[in-house]
Amino acid sequence: MIRSMNTAEKAMQLQQTRIDTLANNLANVNTTGFRQILTRVSTVDGAGDRGQNAAANTNQLDKTQRRPGLDDNWVNSKPLVMSHATDTRRGDITTTGRDTDVAIMGPGFFAVESATGERFTRGGSFTLNAQKQLVTPDGLPVLGEGGPIVLDGDSFSIESDGTIMVDGSVANKLKIVNFADPTRLEHQGNNIMRTPPEMEAQPLPAEEVIVAQGHIEGSNVNPIDTLVAMITAQRAFEVQQKTLTTEDDMLSKTVNKLPRVG
Repeated sequence: MIRSMNTAEKAMQLQQTRIDTLANNLANVNTTGFRQILTRVSTVDGAGDRGQNAAANTNQLDKTQRRPGLDDNWVNSKPLVMSHATDTRRGDITTTGRDTDVAIMGPGFFAVESATGERFTRGGSFTLNAQKQLVTPDGLPVLGEGGPIVLDGDSFSIESDGTIMVDGSVANKLKIVNFADPTRLEHQGNNIMRTPPEMEAQPLPAEEVIVAQGHIEGSNVNPIDTLVAMITAQRAFEVQQKTLTTEDDMLSKTVNKLPRVG
């Protein structure tokens, strides 16, 4: 009885984490270049699986739990864990006509400079600050291969390979990087991502760099699938909550009905 209560409590905690993650994804459905976070519940033996299973669609992951609270994931004696992965699928590309908007058409991430070191984003809705630096909406300088990008001139353009032309001369080139396993990137907040300590950014090969000026990439969150997944997770949470309440009532009755000595 105590064991089943502990299992139900752990399952509730995991489903609450999933609900919070899905809610965060849904809140960023209109965030430029946002990469949704996928979740997967497994036993400890499967916790290290971050490959195709971890990178599957969130809605599909929830469908594997057709009987929340009843299938092996929930009654297995092995501890349950929640693993996360960043969905690397590209969002929709839209035309804005703004010269400072840039979309990455293929793989890779923009590199930006933050107070805690180099960070990364797919959000290409940039602006110019007072120093004519190309910056993110939060003021972080966008990095080029020659350092922060400064557009000090009468006109500028960004070529498809990331080369930045100012008044007809090459001024810099966008620093586009990629990673051995981009699904392991971690959200830092404000649409900025960081790498795990053991993973480093690698320059994207020049032939793979494809960017489009005057365009932006949207979020890759599917609002309908995410909402359905939230409802599924909420129902799973409620099942475990009911299980916990029932077990608690049974335990209380059992203790109260024990014969008293003396």
